Amino acid sequence: MRATAELSGTGLTASIDRALGCLRHNFRTVRGAAGWYHYLDDPSPGVTASAVGLFCFSVAGVRFERTPDVVAYLLSQQRASDDSTDGGWSVRTTNGFPIAEATSWVVRALSRPGTGVLGGEALARGAEWLRANQNVDYGWGSYLGQPSRVFHTALNMLALQESGAGTDALAGAQRWLIDGQNARTPAWGPTPGAEPTMLHTSVALLALSRTPGALSANTMRQTAEWLLERIEPGIHVERSTTVEEYDVPYADGDIQAVFQNSLPHFAGPLALSAILSTGVVDPLQKKVFDSVNAIMDTQLEGGHWELPRSPMRPSVWALWPFISALSSARSAILSTPRAKAALLFPGCAIVQSEDVAQDLTRRLLIQNALFDWVRNRKVVLALWLVAAVTTGVPVGLLLAGTFSVKDFLTALIFPVLLMVFQVIWDRRAARAGASG
Repeated sequence: MRATAELSGTGLTASIDRALGCLRHNFRTVRGAAGWYHYLDDPSPGVTASAVGLFCFSVAGVRFERTPDVVAYLLSQQRASDDSTDGGWSVRTTNGFPIAEATSWVVRALSRPGTGVLGGEALARGAEWLRANQNVDYGWGSYLGQPSRVFHTALNMLALQESGAGTDALAGAQRWLIDGQNARTPAWGPTPGAEPTMLHTSVALLALSRTPGALSANTMRQTAEWLLERIEPGIHVERSTTVEEYDVPYADGDIQAVFQNSLPHFAGPLALSAILSTGVVDPLQKKVFDSVNAIMDTQLEGGHWELPRSPMRPSVWALWPFISALSSARSAILSTPRAKAALLFPGCAIVQSEDVAQDLTRRLLIQNALFDWVRNRKVVLALWLVAAVTTGVPVGLLLAGTFSVKDFLTALIFPVLLMVFQVIWDRRAARAGASG
């Protein structure tokens, strides 16, 4: 039996390390700001990208040496005021006006182990901003009063779940997401009732799967299978969600301005993360192995992946979905970061450490191949065994002087007939195979 797919923990870990190396190489400190911008070659860090970069290290289980500097920068950018904007975070283009797209990512980053912020005042104020900006329909847009969207609602739910805050807000958001599921399929689109996409289904599944009892095991399995069916190894984006664009009106002093938001998305890796994180679908499948290997194969020399609209520029958005997917695969499939998995057939794989000799895998595969060969040729082998016995006995008797030559030739009639029968049988089988 030959392995249908393989997954190397050493290669997978090396890919994650190259991606984190890209973040380390592009780390920036400018006038008290420490972190990254959306485009990693930009010298001035931004709030959202810095939070996402910090999140990347944490989800990969790697300590980033400059974490205190990034945390200090993020805390310095938190909005402090006496109005409804208190506690939120803005992006560079909204001039201090906080929006969910930034606040949810900062809350997620600060909620991760190792930041020293969990349970602190700043994190509590950020979570409170998210709760206060939940719409009356229990979903979220960019801020209170903006149309509720699936991606925003799921992302804010993840932020509140990870920070351990907002149980009351989560219950309503859970109902909003479930009610917004497509009526025909166990999937979601960008808004309630819209045509379902891999992207929005993935984030909705991630958010709902972390709320006990929100979805039944059967519903989660159906949704995960819907995603798995649509994953194409090596195709990281889906055309309809390559970029999610919408206008965000905001107050810039006395002026009502509009920010056109464009969120780049990688639906393939996010779908893989959702499938592996929920654990309701067996990860020992060829498509899962092929998808993980395709992510590693398409990683660029600089450690990042290609951003469709700006293929020449590295971006933090072209890092975190892939790091998340690779980290999820490593946890779900491999026993250690240096293990190797050889998939024999769906649901069955040999997983062993790469630190030991590969002789066990080789012996098992050879043994299984021998068993398969014998099982498929039982009739042929039985006939040859009978022929060997009926030939060997007369030869032995002839050599012992018990048989005469005439008796010996007579005894060979049966083995000869068996041989003729076998030749005819093989030819008929060959013709039947050719005609089929």
